[in-house]
Amino acid sequence: MKNRWLGLTCTLPLLIACNSGSSIQLFSETVSKQQIETIVSNIDARYPEATEEQKQKAAEAVVRAIENMVFVEGGSFDMGDFKMDCDFPTQTENRLDWSPDVECFNFATNLSGAQHLHKVTLDSYSISRYETSFLDMEWMRQINQLPPAMTYYISIIPMQAKPMKRTDDKYHNAMKYNLKHTRATYTKSWQEAKDYCQWLGDISGLAFDLPTEAQWEYAARSRGQHYYYATNDGYRSYAEGWYVDPITDKYVEILPSEVNSGIHDEEYIGQWPANPLGIYGMSNGISEWVNDWYEKDYYLNSPELNPQGPKHADKKVMRDGGGVKTFGRVGKELVFEHYSITDSFRCAVQSTKPIN
Repeated sequence: MKNRWLGLTCTLPLLIACNSGSSIQLFSETVSKQQIETIVSNIDARYPEATEEQKQKAAEAVVRAIENMVFVEGGSFDMGDFKMDCDFPTQTENRLDWSPDVECFNFATNLSGAQHLHKVTLDSYSISRYETSFLDMEWMRQINQLPPAMTYYISIIPMQAKPMKRTDDKYHNAMKYNLKHTRATYTKSWQEAKDYCQWLGDISGLAFDLPTEAQWEYAARSRGQHYYYATNDGYRSYAEGWYVDPITDKYVEILPSEVNSGIHDEEYIGQWPANPLGIYGMSNGISEWVNDWYEKDYYLNSPELNPQGPKHADKKVMRDGGGVKTFGRVGKELVFEHYSITDSFRCAVQSTKPIN
């Protein structure tokens, strides 16, 4: 993921904002000077004892979050498992085309409740083009005096893990790696994801939050289209993969230029092409927290306009467009024992107007 932050002095009005009396200097091509001044002022006021580096990194993370927002125009769509061919014409589940006469559910659908297809209408909103990065989570956690969002295993049998400390060699190695190849942040609880998005809101003054489940799916499906995978072309194409051309009945090998997915979770953010809305990583094998409580049969009672999920339950929804497609959903416990590299999140801004 491209790093656009420069340590410049205030020589480019409208592009660089400095706050008199503040050490924080920020550059942005899209975020307004007034917005940047708000961020700088709030960081300085909220964290008077933080180091200059902590303030700078935290402020950059907030500006970057705003820059990364993709505006999604609202509309209506049929949410849930929109079915697929029972006999794959291409002989692979990774390359499916939808048609009105398809009849079969995905294998996991009956377990998740996604078989209850229902109409949803959403207002416009913005959602991050990337999952939250490990580094941006770390800058927030540093300035708030929270430990790193990492644990490491000290034994497999029995499985035991140890909290990461910033003095550990493993921490320094992780930081070095992420400075070169930024990975999605790890989480061990829904609340950590919620807190990060709300922290962005506190500093920016914008309505940051986790996306709702409906917003996540609508964006993954490029405004509710019948795409099984949130890739650039709706298919999942692996290196050295193949499919059968249903017209010629011949095997076709995936070309290197067509590869848009990995067999495992993404090595780094933005590794594979974005979907048609310009959003990355919604079919990368990494699960993402959303705001909704989870009930298997909630879709049967979901309101059409801007559904928010059940009022309460004992699990939260995680969405993953990887192996179970763009309508895949699962209920997860609120807190795990250890940080997981496959559980992450992205933030949204609950505003019907573009923010940048």
